Amino acid sequence: MPHVLLIEDNEHIQRIYSAKLRAEGFKVTTAENGEQGILWTEVCQPDAILLDIMLPKLDGFEVLKRLRADPQLSRIPVFMLSNKGSAEDVQCAFSLGAREFFTKGSLTLQNIVTQIRNECGFKILMAITASAESAKPISAALQHPKLLCAVCTVLAEAMTAVERRLPGLVIIDAKPANTAVFTILQQLKTAPATHALPVIVITDDPQKFHRADGFVATAQINHDLRPLVLRLLGLSEPVEAVPIKPATIT
Repeated sequence: MPHVLLIEDNEHIQRIYSAKLRAEGFKVTTAENGEQGILWTEVCQPDAILLDIMLPKLDGFEVLKRLRADPQLSRIPVFMLSNKGSAEDVQCAFSLGAREFFTKGSLTLQNIVTQIRNECGFKILMAITASAESAKPISAALQHPKLLCAVCTVLAEAMTAVERRLPGLVIIDAKPANTAVFTILQQLKTAPATHALPVIVITDDPQKFHRADGFVATAQINHDLRPLVLRLLGLSEPVEAVPIKPATIT
């Protein structure tokens, strides 16, 4: 699960942005001032940082400058977020190494999240299931540093959710295999905006869902779902770093 550090001192904005990022599948850590932001960056090693400019203790520009000066942290993409949007501010942010500059209120939250996702190469999928409880094993099976798993638990809103986010892949949990589930698959495969999306159905009776692009048995979610999703999205398993042993002096 990709991890975003949100460095923002306004509690209201913190809550709104955190809720949206989590709904999109991100893990979110928040910091309320510049010094705390640097500390949490060192501790958490997030995959991306969303950084306000007007912050207590250290402003966003100083935070960005210090992050870029640290070889261990300079690789993390930083997205500036601010009420300040003058040409000078934007130029300063980019000169210090910001990946993008978002002016508060000029873009929707969905646009901001989509740009972060695209800039960082994260892939998003949509899991459609009847409840948050039934979504847990799906999300647990899909933990990957480049993979975001958004969840829709209201079947009547599934098509709207897919069309709004346009994920790279859709998973339908067909337990129970009711009329709503069949309708969603039919709509996905006929609507102009979604007909090319690969669809995986979790079912023990795949013959009923012949239009799907892949199937996973209910009892095999932990074993079969992840490799199938990664293959369809063109992702590979992350390579774990092998610790280097110090040379032995003889």
